[in-house]
Amino acid sequence: MTVTTTRPPAGGPVTAAPPGGPERHREAAYRDGPVAALILLHDATGPGVLPAGPGGHVFVPRETEATCDRYQTLLGPRPRGAGTGERVLGRTTVDGRELTALRIDGSGPPAGEPDGWATGLAWLRLGLAERLVDRVTEHLGGRTVQRTVTLNLPLVRAMLADAVAGTTECRALLRAAPAPYTLRRVHRSLDETGRTCLHLFGAAGFLAAGPGSEVRVSELLADTYAPAADEKAPADGAALTTGVSSADGAAPNGLTAPTGYPSPTDLERP
Repeated sequence: MTVTTTRPPAGGPVTAAPPGGPERHREAAYRDGPVAALILLHDATGPGVLPAGPGGHVFVPRETEATCDRYQTLLGPRPRGAGTGERVLGRTTVDGRELTALRIDGSGPPAGEPDGWATGLAWLRLGLAERLVDRVTEHLGGRTVQRTVTLNLPLVRAMLADAVAGTTECRALLRAAPAPYTLRRVHRSLDETGRTCLHLFGAAGFLAAGPGSEVRVSELLADTYAPAADEKAPADGAALTTGVSSADGAAPNGLTAPTGYPSPTDLERP
């Protein structure tokens, strides 16, 4: 079986943001993984300011957290410090690099349409998904079941085709200048693609040091930053219209958490 994906061009490690639009973040994620791509995305969209999601959460590389003296709110950046209610929820490591999860009272994304961080993050997750599809294709191509290459088994081919179709759909949606409800649809589709690929890896997909670590980070990014539910979302099943409030009640900034991504549960779980 030949699997064809429209993936970013191959090349050496990305050390500076490549030219072009938001697709450059997809390329960085595909080449260098989530942490390096997040640092590039942050430097390109909001240096010095911690990007916050609708639930008042922040999930960024340790290097980014250490260099920011402000955080994002509905009305613009505000200084970090005493009285902001900032607390560390936890840390996670992927590919030997650390990310930090925070909760900051009153933080949240700016008003209006998705900003460069929100859009770039969706492109970044797409690059990670395409990277995962290529990794699982290579993995399955080198394994056999009863003298049959695993990649040629009908059920495996069907699951891999679903994963490729998911990344193709997301790429088309992102190139159409997505509205908030479209970004939520992209995040849900990328979640499904990641989980499909993990099943195709078998037990290796669920090891802490395996491909599952990148999928977990990718999903946590969606938990944190997917746009909040929008009353104007179309009633065609693409997005629900009711939000899920945080465990503390309404989100500190008055916004509801993204539908399908209850903000505190994964980030604040021990």
